[in-house]
Amino acid sequence: MKNAFALSAVLLCLTSGASAQTTAELNNDGKNPNNVVTQSMGSDRKSYSPLKQINKSTVKKLVPIWNMALSNEQGELAAPTVYDGVMYVINGKWTFAIDVETGRQIWRTPVKLEPGITREAITRGAATIYNGKLFRVTVDNHLVALDMKTGKEVWNQKFADSKDGYYATSAPIVANGVVISGMAGGEFRRMDVDSGKRTGVVP
Repeated sequence: MKNAFALSAVLLCLTSGASAQTTAELNNDGKNPNNVVTQSMGSDRKSYSPLKQINKSTVKKLVPIWNMALSNEQGELAAPTVYDGVMYVINGKWTFAIDVETGRQIWRTPVKLEPGITREAITRGAATIYNGKLFRVTVDNHLVALDMKTGKEVWNQKFADSKDGYYATSAPIVANGVVISGMAGGEFRRMDVDSGKRTGVVP
């Protein structure tokens, strides 16, 4: 894992999608393999793809098309999400938007951690994309919304304190206009998708 610095794209062929991600697309994630907007291709977390081009007989024909260093010596764990020909890749230090055809970096946004954070900044859960925003967590218990086109921060909300032993590495979930994020050792927090304002706790 420590040496997994590069992300290789293999035989990706994507078509254009709509300009904004809808609730219907979230609910049907996994049925349209051109766009993957949530962790594991759906809220049910089955990690199932309907694609049939890669099987036991064709897998040996796969070859790398491009690769890209992700500037993170701690390794990579989070799966990418994809929308409209752009791959969104996150790790403990960066968030990337990458053209899936060429591997060209479209934008890169650094992760900003609170001073004094000593826990390894490893992110296991993928970003979730919805209505023009990319949602991700940081290890110091912040839920961050970035503009998908520019990578600029839209809002940043802290939902737990690392001093109490909490940390976050999971994938946010969007449902009914709120984005839900959990942390290790505690409850789930809910934030409004547009403002980041906390709307409650999920026990």
